[in-house]
Amino acid sequence: LFTYFKPHRGLFILDLVCATVVALIDLAFPLVTRKSMYDLLPNQQYRTFFIVMGVMMVAFIVRALLYYVISYWGHTFGILVEADIRRDLFTHVQELDVSFFDHNRTGQLMSRLTTDLFEITELAHHGPEDLMISLLTIVGALAVMFTIEWRLALVVCVILPILLIVVITRRRKMSRVSR
Repeated sequence: LFTYFKPHRGLFILDLVCATVVALIDLAFPLVTRKSMYDLLPNQQYRTFFIVMGVMMVAFIVRALLYYVISYWGHTFGILVEADIRRDLFTHVQELDVSFFDHNRTGQLMSRLTTDLFEITELAHHGPEDLMISLLTIVGALAVMFTIEWRLALVVCVILPILLIVVITRRRKMSRVSR
């Protein structure tokens, strides 16, 4: 699958960079809010407070623009990868022996070439991007929590693997039931 990324790696890297910046902006918001509420406002530093809030407003506008880039160019990347895979699959299907089509239903073949391929390309586009955002958010949130209240962060660190195990087992059971 990743060999299909190579011709479009520029769009892929753009997508991941934008996802990283979005995650960092999301992590900065609670830190800046906490700093503003506990330090700037009580010390009556209103000018600094409004400058910081202006910067945060700009950051959220940048975040919105980055989500646009992720949505538009990320999906463009997915479409280009899907077109390349579709081209190769079509070439492969044309090279198959006629007896293959005698033993396989056309509807099933078409379903595999359309629906299943769409799911694969959605994973190719959203998978790395969502993984990047999720990992940065979790690791960043834990880092922030450790700077604020390390005991509470430790509790979250203990609960997180348990939650992950529960989610994975439930997902497997749901997949079996769906099949």
